[in-house]
Amino acid sequence: MPNMVTMDSDGASGGLAMFWRRGIDVGVKSFSKYHIDSVIKEEDGCEWRFTGVYGESKCEMKDNTWEMLRTLKDLFNLPWLCSGDFNEILFSSEKEGGSPWAESSTRKFRLALEDCDLHDLGFVGDPFTWRNNHHMASRFTKERLDRAVANTAWRCLFPLVRVTNGDPRHSNHRPIIIDVGSRGNREWSEQVEILPKFEAKWPEEDDCEQQVMRAWERVTQEGSNSLVKVQRDVLRDLWKWDRNVLGDLEKRINCVKKELENCRRGAISQESVNRKHLLRYKLERLQDQ
Repeated sequence: MPNMVTMDSDGASGGLAMFWRRGIDVGVKSFSKYHIDSVIKEEDGCEWRFTGVYGESKCEMKDNTWEMLRTLKDLFNLPWLCSGDFNEILFSSEKEGGSPWAESSTRKFRLALEDCDLHDLGFVGDPFTWRNNHHMASRFTKERLDRAVANTAWRCLFPLVRVTNGDPRHSNHRPIIIDVGSRGNREWSEQVEILPKFEAKWPEEDDCEQQVMRAWERVTQEGSNSLVKVQRDVLRDLWKWDRNVLGDLEKRINCVKKELENCRRGAISQESVNRKHLLRYKLERLQDQ
């Protein structure tokens, strides 16, 4: 994604960046410490709007974010998608643990979305997108601070939109993954030829070099004198090794991921907090392998 626009952070807080691929017609219209606003033009000429948001975190300054949304709403009359870290919840049920959230604060967020005709697009996955990852259960907090919202025109344009609260990996936020789906009768799928390739994970295995040497020796002893054929046959042996030996590693990663996800969604207790930190450590070790 060689195209980008960024807003610098203020020390260790804030900061925004927007990236897009070649061939995507994106016009950046405005930006601030709270947003990057753009208009996307599709190949058939259809235009819609995307705004990335980073909401004010200080309680006494949160009105700045809501006024920014209202100001942006009046600039363009286009289908509008808006997503990011709003640093606010809509309802008290979107928070677990820690001090109760002020109802007056959530009400201001709801009113701002109503004024802008912005509606929550829902989600698939864990409802809590942020957690403080505290080691003490009494101080562990999780909240839904990140979301995707859109106006009525955008929702009609992309009726098959699907929002997923993804894997946080090394962050305390889950990524908000928005699959807009097909628009009208337009088909996005196309045939893609999948060819086997050398996997970057293989050299991380202790016996990768021995596997390559054994495969090379076997195919050359069989009389192969074409480098292309040797390469293909060696690669075939490596894929068998990956499937029959390393496949177990993939299963273990998936097993730990599933257990970690269940732990993240469970009630807060000291046991669950300890278990979650242990599983995160195990997952990082397996992924390093």
